Amino acid sequence: MSVQVANAVEGEPPSTAAIDDASSAARVDRIMAVAHMPVTARVALIGHHTLPLLLALLRRGCAAVRSLRPGTPSPDRETADLAWIVDVQGDSELDDALHAARSRIGATGLVVVEGANCVCRQGLLAIRDRAVALGLDVIAFDHTARRLVLGIRPRLAMAA
Repeated sequence: MSVQVANAVEGEPPSTAAIDDASSAARVDRIMAVAHMPVTARVALIGHHTLPLLLALLRRGCAAVRSLRPGTPSPDRETADLAWIVDVQGDSELDDALHAARSRIGATGLVVVEGANCVCRQGLLAIRDRAVALGLDVIAFDHTARRLVLGIRPRLAMAA
């Protein structure tokens, strides 16, 4: 019995790795644009399934990229220009992610929360309410992607 192996046909679809790379790169470009971040920004990714985004951020030229899991201890407190919360799995993970993001961005950084896949009970409203409780407020909203951009809420000066 003889077995013949045929060469790959040119009409084969691209590999899923190539699609994920392109998709992640496009997603990173959109996030960096909406947050007005420079190419060399320091980014903290918080959530699950962050590896493709981490690699896309590094390929883009970010100075530092850190990946964190909600609810998991992280001994370093390296500051970030942008904390990007992706793929949280419920209300308690959202709380943990927002706390981690708030502690990393300092006074000038931003937090981007992906709301499209958020499985929180009240969706985007829950994200906003929890953010306000931490001293953050919504500064931009991407309606198409259901994405919130949060920044430090300015403190109003009291009149004398």
